Amino acid sequence: MNREQDIKDKESFFRAGQKLLEKVHEAESTDRAEVLLSWEEVEKKLASKPSHKLRIRYVLSAVAASAAILLAIGMSLWKTAEEPAVSVSMLEQEIPVLPDDEVVLFARNDRMQLKDESSVRYGEDGKPEVEGQVVKTISGQEKEKDEEVVNQIVVPKGRKVDITFSDGTKMYVNSGSRVIYPALFGKDRREIIVEGEVYLDVKKDPSRPFIVKTKGFEVKVLGTQFNICAYKEDAAASVVLVEGKVEVETTDREKTVLKPNQLVSIQEKGLDIKEVDVFGYICWKDNMMLLNNRIAGEVFDRLSRHYGCRILYDDNIKDIPISGKLDLREKPEDVVNILCQSLYLVYKVDENKNIIISKK
Repeated sequence: MNREQDIKDKESFFRAGQKLLEKVHEAESTDRAEVLLSWEEVEKKLASKPSHKLRIRYVLSAVAASAAILLAIGMSLWKTAEEPAVSVSMLEQEIPVLPDDEVVLFARNDRMQLKDESSVRYGEDGKPEVEGQVVKTISGQEKEKDEEVVNQIVVPKGRKVDITFSDGTKMYVNSGSRVIYPALFGKDRREIIVEGEVYLDVKKDPSRPFIVKTKGFEVKVLGTQFNICAYKEDAAASVVLVEGKVEVETTDREKTVLKPNQLVSIQEKGLDIKEVDVFGYICWKDNMMLLNNRIAGEVFDRLSRHYGCRILYDDNIKDIPISGKLDLREKPEDVVNILCQSLYLVYKVDENKNIIISKK
């Protein structure tokens, strides 16, 4: 064999081998027959070289073994990189028909209707403790023992609930919200999915960062207290930090790190950070609403969500500034009456129990 031919053979072998490796990297979407065809291509390229037949077989065996190892490792990594126990895509899944006025907890094979302002606590076995708080239980198909158990809490308008996870983290869930989470967190991270508003007091655990996912952004923490507001019907979402430190990252890979008493607003145009009085953003969990120059439309919308009733108002009212403090334990009509008196407005309740507000 002359030197020129030897170089060509080596180049040919290299190209065929490279092609095979590309197929190995694409193994999750490649049929096994295609990979075998690549081996046949290598063999055909070198079949006419009998003097090196034995050496070639050793080379092919070594390459085959290496490819098998690469394939095994690749598939293992692919398996590891699969979607985690909870994924934002779960928010797209349909929820079974629910009563309009009850908190519903989906836990393993049960669907439990809970009382308003229930407190759910998870034990080390991943089972929720809800004794005395269940209105009704509907049992479904039993899950396999080794199947990942994902729970979900759905809180309608006019209701609230709080949850203590097995790691000690406490979460308050506001009206009109939905949270998806594993019954037991993994060994390397703690993840939940939120749609709506929650306040979290995260138990510190440096080995397992706590990650809150929403459709538009993620919040990563080790141990801290913060509020997330991410209702799908709102134009902007927000994160308010009470203490500790959190990193907020949008789906567009825009990042920021918050300090205590900072709020980040997440909008289409990007992130906007400002200093705030955090009490005004977290007092909802104590049935209060602090009004520091908020506008009437925003306040009435929040009251509608909190009480689970429709509050309708004229466009010429929505931008009126309001300040003060509201006790949300009062009836909706009483709270609206206080606001109307201070703003020189009037209201009425129609036959469908809608509250209609207008100027005098």
